[in-house]
Amino acid sequence: MHYHHAYHAANFADVFKHVLLTGLLTGLSRKDKPWAFLDSHAGAGDYDLGHIAAGTTGEWRNGIATLAEVDADGEDVPALVAHYLKLVRAANVDGGFRFYPGSPRLAQWLARPEIGDRLVLCEKVEEVADELRRAVRGANAAIHVRDGYEAHALMPPPEKRGLMLIDPPFERGDEFEAAAELIRKSVARFANGVYAAWYPLKNAHVATKFVQRVARESGRPTLELMIETDAPPRAPDANGIVKHPMTACGLVVVNPPFGFAEEASAALAFIAPLLAQGPKAGWAVNVVA
Repeated sequence: MHYHHAYHAANFADVFKHVLLTGLLTGLSRKDKPWAFLDSHAGAGDYDLGHIAAGTTGEWRNGIATLAEVDADGEDVPALVAHYLKLVRAANVDGGFRFYPGSPRLAQWLARPEIGDRLVLCEKVEEVADELRRAVRGANAAIHVRDGYEAHALMPPPEKRGLMLIDPPFERGDEFEAAAELIRKSVARFANGVYAAWYPLKNAHVATKFVQRVARESGRPTLELMIETDAPPRAPDANGIVKHPMTACGLVVVNPPFGFAEEASAALAFIAPLLAQGPKAGWAVNVVA
């Protein structure tokens, strides 16, 4: 068995991550030069929230569904949130949020074919890679069936500008170490690239060590972005076991584009109350010294 994101697609962590991804790629697009987007753990690309997998967990109801009433053209809606919502709604021509685009699809829509922006997508599970091929058909997307932790070998991109997104399932015991090592190796080959790594915030000490290691070993400007929903604990299951859902996550960004911290802060301040499930919900954007 392997991790399948269909059970978790469009949850609060996806909303957090994809709003920020929209901001990072938009920042790169401010220059009239092509960029490359490398996704180390690309997944299937598209997700049907009406599928039994999404219905099993229902996590999207505390994620994208909480933004259902937001008017993307409203004056009080931050630019990153508005742009993100328009992309998600473009995947649902009949309205609603039945279909949710993963990071490869969002990046493909944000790419500028006339400039030459390009996608490089790693997915090691062949059947998931097949789904990804169907989702991102197009000359600007190359799919590699390989372990995403080998993605440093694909650096530097010919464009000499780009973003690597590291979004692993965090099922391995050494996932934090593997992600930090991938960033270290990639920065050694492509120092000016933008690197964004998502991580769950279940153990604050472990997460802090990871972020500090990334900042120290990269030697580059680094931001730490976090969100907390304060979700209430679930009732015991049939076996009397209480499962504690993930309530917080973060994104560490190396070499953030100019102005990204301010735009991200405005976006998180807007979406955090919508995603909140308890009084301790909140967000943060910190410069890592």
